[in-house]
Amino acid sequence: MPADAEELDRFERAILAALQRNARQSVQELADAVGLSTSPTWRRLKALEERGVIKDYVARVDPARLGYGETAFAHVTLAKHDGEQIEAFERKIAERPEVLEFYSMTGSADYILRIVTRSPLDYEKFLKEVVFTSPAVQHISSNFALREIKNSVAIPV
Repeated sequence: MPADAEELDRFERAILAALQRNARQSVQELADAVGLSTSPTWRRLKALEERGVIKDYVARVDPARLGYGETAFAHVTLAKHDGEQIEAFERKIAERPEVLEFYSMTGSADYILRIVTRSPLDYEKFLKEVVFTSPAVQHISSNFALREIKNSVAIPV
């Protein structure tokens, strides 16, 4: 278990599981679901938020409904691992709204990015204007998703 892992009791786990299914429920509905009264549920919920166990509440949006029909995974290898170039590259990529996930990796690629675009041409434009303009980048390998089989943000509790 990581050093910063939280020790959670059964009620906190139940609260997290219920919220991951439906984050829009009221505290009363949440209390009913976990078997506590409203006040202890609210206190536990606030404590989970304050401790950073609950990071945020968001609406999951269907990218295709907004015209983002392409999901690409870019495997990026850096030319050299210079601190300033790495920081500049990471800042540049992290600020891009089409980059939904961005990970530093072990293995053959230094980074993996999940990117949504409206078309393959938009992806090419992103590569040319953003990725290839970074002096840190040596190589990029791209894969397009054919279809989504599972996409979940729920963490096992």
